[in-house]
Amino acid sequence: MLGNANSLCRLGSDSTFERRFAGSLQLQQDFRWRPAYGVLKANLLFLYNRAEEEQNQGAPFLLLIIEDCFIELCDENKIGKDFTFEIKFKTTGRSFVFAAEDFKSLGRWVSLLTISPMDYIQLSKQSFSEQIEQGQIRTLETKQ
Repeated sequence: MLGNANSLCRLGSDSTFERRFAGSLQLQQDFRWRPAYGVLKANLLFLYNRAEEEQNQGAPFLLLIIEDCFIELCDENKIGKDFTFEIKFKTTGRSFVFAAEDFKSLGRWVSLLTISPMDYIQLSKQSFSEQIEQGQIRTLETKQ
């Protein structure tokens, strides 16, 4: 269960939360391709119907937390579409198939999605280290 879904969805349109990559995607749903605008921030992939929805602080129609998953290129002959990749979650077995606009954006999506969990861990570690350091400084200041 996701208890803070509304807060996570608001991060999608938060300009202070660093955007790693954004662009047009298509999502396979019920054997059809749904146009989408994807925004990757840290390890969160926000999917909107149009780019304007993100800019107008609209809610995404899908939010994927990219952790405990595989990112794989798809067999275009099997899928019937060029520039496709799949996000497959290990724990749930659920998978999402996407199509990028071109080969360059396919490479960008796959490489950034693959490293996004590690980047998130490093950012969290850095944030915790800074908090500990600030706490230690405050402790020293109060002792003086």
